[in-house]
Amino acid sequence: MSRWITGLLLVAALVVFALFCVTIIDEREQAFRTLLNKAEPEVLGITLNHPNLVEPGWYIVIPGLHELTRYDRRNILFHSTKRSLNTVERTLVDVDYYVIWRIADPRQFYESNRREDAAVQRIDELTYSEVRETVNKHSLADLLSGSRAEVGKEITAASEAKLAPLGVHVVDVRLGATLYPDENLPRVYERMRTERARFALKFRAEGEQQARALRSKADGESQVILAQAERESLGLRGQGDAEAAAVYSEAYSSDPEFYAFFRSLEAYRKSLDAQTTVVLSPRSGFLKYLFDMNGTPPVGARSEK
Repeated sequence: MSRWITGLLLVAALVVFALFCVTIIDEREQAFRTLLNKAEPEVLGITLNHPNLVEPGWYIVIPGLHELTRYDRRNILFHSTKRSLNTVERTLVDVDYYVIWRIADPRQFYESNRREDAAVQRIDELTYSEVRETVNKHSLADLLSGSRAEVGKEITAASEAKLAPLGVHVVDVRLGATLYPDENLPRVYERMRTERARFALKFRAEGEQQARALRSKADGESQVILAQAERESLGLRGQGDAEAAAVYSEAYSSDPEFYAFFRSLEAYRKSLDAQTTVVLSPRSGFLKYLFDMNGTPPVGARSEK
C-alpha cells in the first residue's frame, strides 16, 4: 500500500514539475534564459545554463531560479515616418522607408535592448542615420531609377553593421515614397513646364531641319527624274519621227502618186470645213485633187475666180 502511495506522490510531483517547471518554445519563438540572474553561471568549470533557446522544443524553467524572456523569431517590419532629406544636388525630398529585421541573438538583444519597443527606437535612429547619409550621396535620378535598388542595398549593409552588435539582423531596408515637399511643388511644376517647352522647341527645330533636308533632297531627285524623263521622251519622239519619216519615204518611193494624193487629203481635212471659204484659182496645185483633169469641180464644190 505504501508503495502505491509513493508512486502516486511521485507522479503528482512529476505533473506539478511539468506544469510549473517545463516550458515549450514553438517554431515562431526564441527565448533568453538566465539562472540566478546570470546568463552562464559555472560551478567547478561546468556551465549550468544555456541562455539562448533558439530551437523549438521543451525547456526546464524553474520558478525562482530561472528567468525566461520570449522573443519573436520571425521577420519584423518597421515602417518609418516621412523625413525631409537633401540629395547630392541639394534637392529637398520627402522620403519614408521600411526595415525588415529579426532578432539574431537573444542574449545580445536582451543585454542591449531587453524589450522589442526599445529595439525599434534604436533601429529607427540608426537606420535613419544611414538613410540620410546615403541619400545625401546620391542624386534624385538615382532615387527614382533602376539605381534605387543599389541604394537600398547600400543602406542595408551599413545598417546591418551597426545593428549586428545589438543582436539584430537587418534583412532589408528599402526606400518608400520619394516626393517633393508640398511647398516646393509649384516651383517644381514650373521647372518641369519650362524644361518640357525647351525640349519641344528643340525637337521642333530638329524636325523642321530634317523636313527641309528631305524636301530639298526630294526636289533634287524630282528634277533629275524629270530631266531623265524629258531626255527619254525626246529620244523616243525623235525615234518615232525617224520611223515615221522612213515609213513615209518608203510609201512615197513605192507609189509617189498615191502618197501625193494622201498628203493632199490630209491637208484638205485640216484646212477645209463647212465654215471655211477658200478663194483659189482652179489651176492651183492645192486644188489638184478637187477637180478633174479638165478643171471641173466635183458635185457640191464651189470655186470662185
